[in-house]
Amino acid sequence: MSFFDNFNLTVFLRQILVRSPAVLFALGLHEYAHAFMAVKLGDDTPILLKRNTVNPLKHIDPIGLACFIILNFGWSRRIPVNNLWLKNKNKDTFIIAFSGPAFSLVLAILAAFVFYGFGIHKYSWFFNPNPKNTFFILNYLSDVLGSFMVVNLIIAIFNLIPIMPLDASALWSVFMTTKHMKTVMKYQVYGILLLLILIIMGIIQAIMYPVISGFNTMFINLSGIFG
Repeated sequence: MSFFDNFNLTVFLRQILVRSPAVLFALGLHEYAHAFMAVKLGDDTPILLKRNTVNPLKHIDPIGLACFIILNFGWSRRIPVNNLWLKNKNKDTFIIAFSGPAFSLVLAILAAFVFYGFGIHKYSWFFNPNPKNTFFILNYLSDVLGSFMVVNLIIAIFNLIPIMPLDASALWSVFMTTKHMKTVMKYQVYGILLLLILIIMGIIQAIMYPVISGFNTMFINLSGIFG
């Protein structure tokens, strides 16, 4: 049996239409959180580069966006940070780096609260085996909100892996001297290759998906409380 035996073009196209806006805004808002925090801590680089904006188009890498939509893993354009403008280099670098995953997690929680707490999930084709029949646009928006929740969770958890160039790799700068960090940065490309290998082997998914599933189950249970 080949891949194409189970391939459903209608479902695939529907997933693309649903995931595209969810991934676009989730990635854009993640990068905006980095930019916002960098500016707050004294680095005007995001302003000079016109990246201190919620407009997702300013932060998106087209190839990274396409990979995320289709493969569940992708990337956006990183927010450049000039450490020379920061008052407390190590502390501020750490805060800027983790502001992205933290904001993505907050967005996931807020989306889940609306999605399950207000019963929006009942209209979803992808998150409910027996969705309510209603206007197409309501079913579609329900799917987008559910996808936005999951995508933000993926972004938050994925960036907590301390491998360059992910956000959690900023921990290295806290414990290493500038000289050692320059050496480490030379080998950043190997971090990308390592991540790719871990994804292909399914190790990253094995770590992330139980957390995502647990989060989803928790809010499904809470939805009974909210009604």
